[in-house]
Amino acid sequence: MPASPNPWFSLLRGTVPPTQRLYCFPYAGAGHTVYQHWRAQLPAEIELALIKLPGRGERFGEPQATSLDALVGTLAQAIAHAEQGPEHFAFFGHSMGALLAFETARALQKRGLVPNALLVSARTAPSVHGWRERLSDLPDAAFLEHIRSMNGLPQELCDNPEWLALFLPIIRADFALCENYSYRPDQPLTCPISVLAGRDDANVPLALLDAWAIETQAGCQTQLFAGGHFYLFERQAELLSLIQHQLGPQRRSGYAAM
Repeated sequence: MPASPNPWFSLLRGTVPPTQRLYCFPYAGAGHTVYQHWRAQLPAEIELALIKLPGRGERFGEPQATSLDALVGTLAQAIAHAEQGPEHFAFFGHSMGALLAFETARALQKRGLVPNALLVSARTAPSVHGWRERLSDLPDAAFLEHIRSMNGLPQELCDNPEWLALFLPIIRADFALCENYSYRPDQPLTCPISVLAGRDDANVPLALLDAWAIETQAGCQTQLFAGGHFYLFERQAELLSLIQHQLGPQRRSGYAAM
């Protein structure tokens, strides 16, 4: 599995030449390695491109992004430069990653390059805002309590003062990045959108998913899974089966006809 020299993503290839590349955008506080175990669970012809954001993982020493627009612009440029390999590419993003994937797809569409599928997970529609308080402004104790309630971190990490001192600011900065985001209406995407969510996710009211449909002219469907905000860990097999179906040859030919 050769590593990509591109600082913005790491490529994980299977044992055969890829026909599809899936860019995976991480959630708040996460590094690119959160998705690396998917390689063994997906067909060999699907190549994973794991997005590496500054301020974490291999890029820990770099300053975090302070503007989502600037981050999206750089990501779009890196992906546009790289898209000379597999025949098709798609985006998957969870929570913050869904917002990044969506805006990156819009930026690429302006360049004449569009993913053949956009899968957005655990994120309300981007046009919906102001429905909850700013979590990034909470005091440390209250912010940590919210993070605990999402069940996205092992308890032993939440109880480790040294870990919290190092990583809680990273998570808080990611929350602020999303909360400072300002949605702007634009041309709908020409690729279909799949909206994925946990039925019991208190952070993503299901009624606020419907507005994703206005962001595409190629169809929008919603798939709910048992679980909360991090259903993707609890229902990984179901999620990867859906992703495989979305990226399969029968779907690619259908997208090409649109």
